[in-house]
Amino acid sequence: MSGVSASTLIIFIASILVAAGVAGTLVATVGDISNSAETKGDAITESIDADFEILNDGGGTKFYDNSTTNITFYVRNTGSNALFQNTDNINVLVNGQFEQDIAIQSVTSDSNAGVWAEDEVLEIEVNLGRTLSGSDNRLTVSTKGTERSIEFSV
Repeated sequence: MSGVSASTLIIFIASILVAAGVAGTLVATVGDISNSAETKGDAITESIDADFEILNDGGGTKFYDNSTTNITFYVRNTGSNALFQNTDNINVLVNGQFEQDIAIQSVTSDSNAGVWAEDEVLEIEVNLGRTLSGSDNRLTVSTKGTERSIEFSV
Protein backbone atom coordinates (compact mmCIF):
# COMPACT_ATOMS: atom_id res chain seq x y z
CA MET A 1 0.00 0.00 0.00
CA SER A 2 2.81 2.42 0.77
CA GLY A 3 4.33 1.74 -2.68
CA VAL A 4 1.19 2.97 -4.42
CA SER A 5 0.94 6.16 -2.36
CA ALA A 6 4.68 6.94 -2.82
CA SER A 7 4.46 6.67 -6.61
CA THR A 8 1.26 8.71 -6.59
CA LEU A 9 2.98 11.38 -4.49
CA ILE A 10 5.95 11.52 -6.92
CA ILE A 11 3.61 11.85 -9.92
CA PHE A 12 1.63 14.54 -8.09
CA ILE A 13 4.80 16.57 -7.30
CA ALA A 14 6.03 16.18 -10.88
CA SER A 15 2.70 17.39 -12.27
CA ILE A 16 2.77 20.41 -9.90
CA LEU A 17 6.30 21.29 -11.14
CA VAL A 18 5.26 20.99 -14.79
CA ALA A 19 2.16 23.11 -14.17
CA ALA A 20 4.26 25.78 -12.44
CA GLY A 21 6.69 25.85 -15.38
CA VAL A 22 3.87 26.17 -17.90
CA ALA A 23 2.20 28.91 -15.85
CA GLY A 24 5.48 30.86 -15.66
CA THR A 25 5.98 30.60 -19.40
CA LEU A 26 2.41 31.75 -20.06
CA VAL A 27 2.79 34.75 -17.74
CA ALA A 28 6.03 35.80 -19.49
CA THR A 29 4.48 35.37 -22.95
CA VAL A 30 1.35 37.33 -22.05
CA GLY A 31 3.56 40.11 -20.65
CA ASP A 32 5.58 40.25 -23.88
CA ILE A 33 2.42 40.38 -25.99
CA SER A 34 0.99 43.14 -23.80
CA ASN A 35 4.17 45.23 -24.12
CA SER A 36 4.23 44.69 -27.88
CA ALA A 37 0.59 45.75 -28.26
CA GLU A 38 1.22 48.87 -26.18
CA THR A 39 4.26 49.82 -28.25
CA LYS A 40 2.38 49.26 -31.52
CA GLY A 41 -0.55 51.31 -30.21
CA ASP A 42 1.77 54.20 -29.33
CA ALA A 43 3.34 54.05 -32.80
CA ILE A 44 -0.10 54.11 -34.46
CA THR A 45 -1.18 57.06 -32.30
CA GLU A 46 1.99 58.95 -33.22
CA SER A 47 1.42 58.17 -36.90
CA ILE A 48 -2.18 59.43 -36.73
CA ASP A 49 -1.09 62.60 -34.94
CA ALA A 50 1.60 63.15 -37.60
CA ASP A 51 -0.59 63.63 -40.66
CA PHE A 52 0.15 65.84 -43.65
CA GLU A 53 -1.04 66.39 -47.20
CA ILE A 54 0.80 67.18 -50.41
CA LEU A 55 -0.91 70.26 -51.84
CA ASN A 56 0.35 69.94 -55.43
CA ASP A 57 -1.38 67.85 -58.04
CA GLY A 58 1.84 67.03 -59.89
CA GLY A 59 1.21 69.47 -62.70
CA GLY A 60 2.03 73.05 -63.42
CA THR A 61 5.17 74.72 -64.63
CA LYS A 62 6.67 75.27 -61.19
CA PHE A 63 6.38 71.65 -60.02
CA TYR A 64 9.21 70.20 -62.13
CA ASP A 65 11.72 72.45 -63.84
CA ASN A 66 13.49 70.56 -66.62
CA SER A 67 16.27 73.14 -66.96
CA THR A 68 17.33 72.99 -63.28
CA THR A 69 16.02 69.44 -62.62
CA ASN A 70 14.32 70.72 -59.46
CA ILE A 71 10.96 69.62 -58.08
CA THR A 72 9.17 72.22 -55.94
CA PHE A 73 6.10 71.14 -53.98
CA TYR A 74 4.09 72.15 -50.92
CA VAL A 75 2.96 70.14 -47.91
CA ARG A 76 0.56 71.09 -45.10
CA ASN A 77 0.66 69.66 -41.58
CA THR A 78 -2.92 68.42 -41.11
CA GLY A 79 -2.17 66.40 -37.96
CA SER A 80 -2.78 67.35 -34.36
CA ASN A 81 0.91 67.60 -33.41
CA ALA A 82 3.76 69.83 -34.44
CA LEU A 83 6.47 68.07 -36.44
CA PHE A 84 10.12 68.80 -37.13
CA GLN A 85 10.79 70.71 -40.33
CA ASN A 86 14.28 69.48 -41.11
CA THR A 87 15.81 67.08 -43.59
CA ASP A 88 16.46 64.46 -40.90
CA ASN A 89 12.74 63.99 -40.26
CA ILE A 90 11.19 64.55 -43.70
CA ASN A 91 12.13 61.94 -46.29
CA VAL A 92 11.62 62.46 -50.01
CA LEU A 93 11.76 59.75 -52.68
CA VAL A 94 11.48 60.35 -56.40
CA ASN A 95 10.81 57.22 -58.45
CA GLY A 96 11.93 55.12 -55.49
CA GLN A 97 15.27 56.88 -55.02
CA PHE A 98 15.99 58.63 -51.73
CA GLU A 99 16.79 62.31 -52.29
CA GLN A 100 19.23 64.06 -49.96
CA ASP A 101 19.61 67.43 -51.69
CA ILE A 102 16.41 69.06 -50.42
CA ALA A 103 15.66 72.53 -49.08
CA ILE A 104 12.76 73.14 -46.70
CA GLN A 105 11.25 76.49 -45.81
CA SER A 106 7.99 77.59 -44.26
CA VAL A 107 5.54 79.47 -46.45
CA THR A 108 3.00 80.43 -43.80
CA SER A 109 5.28 81.29 -40.86
CA ASP A 110 8.25 83.60 -40.43
CA SER A 111 9.73 81.63 -37.55
CA ASN A 112 12.56 79.34 -38.48
CA ALA A 113 12.54 77.39 -35.22
CA GLY A 114 12.59 74.04 -37.00
CA VAL A 115 9.02 73.28 -35.92
CA TRP A 116 6.34 72.40 -38.46
CA ALA A 117 3.20 73.59 -36.64
CA GLU A 118 -0.38 72.54 -37.27
CA ASP A 119 -1.79 73.91 -40.56
CA GLU A 120 1.65 75.30 -41.49
CA VAL A 121 2.64 74.92 -45.15
CA LEU A 122 6.19 74.03 -46.12
CA GLU A 123 7.83 74.51 -49.50
CA ILE A 124 10.19 71.65 -50.30
CA GLU A 125 12.60 71.95 -53.18
CA VAL A 126 14.36 68.81 -54.37
CA ASN A 127 17.47 69.11 -56.54
CA LEU A 128 17.49 65.87 -58.49
CA GLY A 129 20.68 66.33 -60.47
CA ARG A 130 19.13 64.23 -63.24
CA THR A 131 16.37 64.80 -65.75
CA LEU A 132 13.05 63.03 -65.64
CA SER A 133 10.90 61.97 -68.55
CA GLY A 134 7.62 60.26 -69.18
CA SER A 135 4.40 60.08 -67.25
CA ASP A 136 5.17 57.36 -64.72
CA ASN A 137 7.02 59.48 -62.17
CA ARG A 138 6.23 59.24 -58.47
CA LEU A 139 7.03 61.59 -55.59
CA THR A 140 6.78 60.13 -52.08
CA VAL A 141 7.12 62.11 -48.86
CA SER A 142 7.20 60.54 -45.40
CA THR A 143 7.62 61.65 -41.81
CA LYS A 144 6.89 59.94 -38.49
CA GLY A 145 5.37 56.86 -40.12
CA THR A 146 2.98 58.79 -42.36
CA GLU A 147 3.56 58.63 -46.11
CA ARG A 148 1.94 60.45 -49.02
CA SER A 149 2.60 60.04 -52.75
CA ILE A 150 1.63 61.71 -56.00
CA GLU A 151 2.22 60.66 -59.57
CA PHE A 152 3.25 63.21 -62.16
CA SER A 153 4.38 63.52 -65.74
CA VAL A 154 6.98 65.83 -67.25
